[in-house]
Amino acid sequence: YMTTLVILAAGLGSRFGSDKQLENIHNGNALFDYAIYDALEAGFDNIVLIIRHEIDDLARQHLENRFAGVPITYVYQDDFNPKGIERKKPWGTGHAMLCVKDFVKGAFLIVNADDYYGKEGYRLMYEALNSEKEKTFFSGGYLLKNTLSENGTVSRGICQVDENHHLLSINEATKLRKLDEHTAIDEETNTQYPLSTYVSMNFWGFTHEVFKIAERYFADFVAENKENPKAEFYIPMVVQHAIKDYGYQLEVLPNHDTWFGMTYHEDLAIVQNEVQKLVDKGAYPDRF
Repeated sequence: YMTTLVILAAGLGSRFGSDKQLENIHNGNALFDYAIYDALEAGFDNIVLIIRHEIDDLARQHLENRFAGVPITYVYQDDFNPKGIERKKPWGTGHAMLCVKDFVKGAFLIVNADDYYGKEGYRLMYEALNSEKEKTFFSGGYLLKNTLSENGTVSRGICQVDENHHLLSINEATKLRKLDEHTAIDEETNTQYPLSTYVSMNFWGFTHEVFKIAERYFADFVAENKENPKAEFYIPMVVQHAIKDYGYQLEVLPNHDTWFGMTYHEDLAIVQNEVQKLVDKGAYPDRF
């Protein structure tokens, strides 16, 4: 089977702005172009993009100009909404993942379109997904210090792992900022975390079995939340369910790359600057 990169881009529409361009990071490239480039370099050989219908033409045009010859499948999250329930808000990342069930044959990595993950994460994930470990899913383990924003507080999934890097728990800290050279603080709860803590950045590696688990769980979730227009079904919920009820383990793959993304408008300039540095170092071509 192919090893697939799945990109969550259904939220991109709101970021496209009035002139309908993908956010220009460098020479017209969008952040997810770097994800595709790094994944292909690491050995992934299939790309699935989860988008909304209104950005379909743009996304196709954009990618065909850059990655001709790479198999890319477009899947529309709005085609898979539960029947008979009216709501505007998408059902969340766990639901988006379920939408690709029929388009992914083997193991896959699922990432956010507007985050930059670094090359090491893709290499480690490709090896892990092809290691054929029993009942194991994977997550990129980013160090908290490599994921903070200069422009405000951020929300991160704080991971507790055992000595084998297996996940014990994941807790959302919603207002993290750097406190000093060694520590970050969550302003919401006043909890302090060492900067060397692993955090989950929506960089998940799964075998095909995840769909069976997620499908059953999502059916229950919809039944419980059909009256709640804001309820969202997230990938970490599926992961915790697989661990608790199905005997899976989640292995966190430690990496030391700097992650960056666009949480705040001011982050754009930082991201552009970081990518420029990587291009100058020869990590990426000037144009794809």
